[in-house]
Amino acid sequence: MQAISAAHFWRLGHQVLFSKTPTGRTTASDAKLFAIRLGVSKATSMDIERIILITDSLDSARRSVDPSVHSGQAHSLAVCSVLRSFFSQSYGYRIEFWDCPSTAEWFLHQIVHNNVNNTRVAAGLHPATFLDALCSKSVLLCLDTWRTAFNRPTVWGCHFLTLRGKNHKLLQPSYSKGGSWLTHIGQLVTLCARATRAILNHTPIGKHR
Repeated sequence: MQAISAAHFWRLGHQVLFSKTPTGRTTASDAKLFAIRLGVSKATSMDIERIILITDSLDSARRSVDPSVHSGQAHSLAVCSVLRSFFSQSYGYRIEFWDCPSTAEWFLHQIVHNNVNNTRVAAGLHPATFLDALCSKSVLLCLDTWRTAFNRPTVWGCHFLTLRGKNHKLLQPSYSKGGSWLTHIGQLVTLCARATRAILNHTPIGKHR
């Protein structure tokens, strides 16, 4: 399935319209960046002086006005272009980005959220694909291969200490957010060395170094 981007437009307490479109194979950040593009492009075409853009991703909001090279750069360039024309009309024109976390469950945000989640569009043969989506796919393939190999006793050895995390799930190899084991050890080098010896069941002799 393709990711979906949507923007709802409210004016003086009333919803005037909404825009929704499939965005291809992309990450959540790029899909939100596209949604910001939809919102800004339409809002700047209206006869208004102040735009309040509410999003649950300030990171995507920052990227929307960053013309440097990054995934979804075309969306950022489009936003910068329309804002340049918008601001050139008057010094009093402005746009504000407001952060609304999904956990707040604000009813207007929930309307957009439900609108996106209830829309299903097949990817098709040649969907638009963004750089971050390709990187994410590569990472997932790498981790899948890593974890498949890890489940073979010949790879992790016969004395590897089986550790479990939350909900007693077996810890699997990962490098994200510090990895599966190192995050629990902290910054102490000596503690890391001792934990490694315990997990691998070996002493610090030259062979194992």
